[in-house]
Amino acid sequence: MQNTLFGENRVTLTAETAGLFSINNPNDYIYLPQLITIGWQLDEIGNEGWNRGNTEFLFSGMFAPTLQGPNPWFAGGLFGPRYNFIQPDWPVVPYLESRVGFLFTHATGAPDSQGQDFCFSFTIGAGVRIPVMDQLSVNLGVMFQHISNAGLSEPQNQNVGLDSIGPTLSVSWAF
Repeated sequence: MQNTLFGENRVTLTAETAGLFSINNPNDYIYLPQLITIGWQLDEIGNEGWNRGNTEFLFSGMFAPTLQGPNPWFAGGLFGPRYNFIQPDWPVVPYLESRVGFLFTHATGAPDSQGQDFCFSFTIGAGVRIPVMDQLSVNLGVMFQHISNAGLSEPQNQNVGLDSIGPTLSVSWAF
């Protein structure tokens, strides 16, 4: 079943949710990224051995309400590659991914925050895609996210970068 999900020029639509918890931040952030992602598979399944698979390019829109921390929300866009490790007869498809992009937030006047409302972000993730039907998969993973304005607000406003990690759950439909 997994081979029907993967192939050159296949397009996937994914709805993803995550729960991220800050690492070494004075505000102990907890926020819930909600992503809608369009994936474009760039090639057929290739290679042999442990790295048999294909490459997918991701374009994501993100909105993340904050449960704890000085910023009420983050919103923006991320993009980057994912590599799907597609092994014959495996019931799951492991993946590694990385995305970069920009985010907006409401940081004005918030102490120990990002220093301004415009930020940059990158994510690194890993997980497994579990094929459910010919075109449908449920995906479980973990995500690390860094958010910072790269010092653009300094020296007027301190930029306290935000590093977070947590689990992800998503559903993908392949076209």
